Amino acid sequence: MSRTTMFFSLLAATLLLGALAPAHAGVYRWVDKHGVVHYSDQWRPGAVEVATAAADGSSATPSDATPSVSAEDHAADHMIQHAADERAVQAQEAKLRAQRCTKAQAAYHQLIFARRLFTTEANGQRHYLSDAEATAARVKARATMNRWCSPPGGE
Repeated sequence: MSRTTMFFSLLAATLLLGALAPAHAGVYRWVDKHGVVHYSDQWRPGAVEVATAAADGSSATPSDATPSVSAEDHAADHMIQHAADERAVQAQEAKLRAQRCTKAQAAYHQLIFARRLFTTEANGQRHYLSDAEATAARVKARATMNRWCSPPGGE
């Protein structure tokens, strides 16, 4: 047998054995920073191998990967739900704050533009405020308006 024939025979045998060997490609799962689940055949930091595909089309799932994937799904779902709940609470707080701001502004403007301030007693008679009492009422109304109309946290 010549060297060339020997070389090609060895090359053909190597290629044939390589083609017959089962090919395994891992499937990796990861969740990005927005909570979106991704699957790929390439590993990334934080990815978990969830299945391996054999050349015959069957898939083998590692027994220890399934519980961790389920736990990760549950944790990711919990984080997404928690973030949605936080946004809903913040929206409700902002709406309430805007309503209180509108009322406080109306009360303050009424006190500023009124010529004479008075309170109504239980018997229906008016008690007119002195200048000092009127000034104190206006200062209190302005403080209330600033409290509700300024950004939360004093920013």
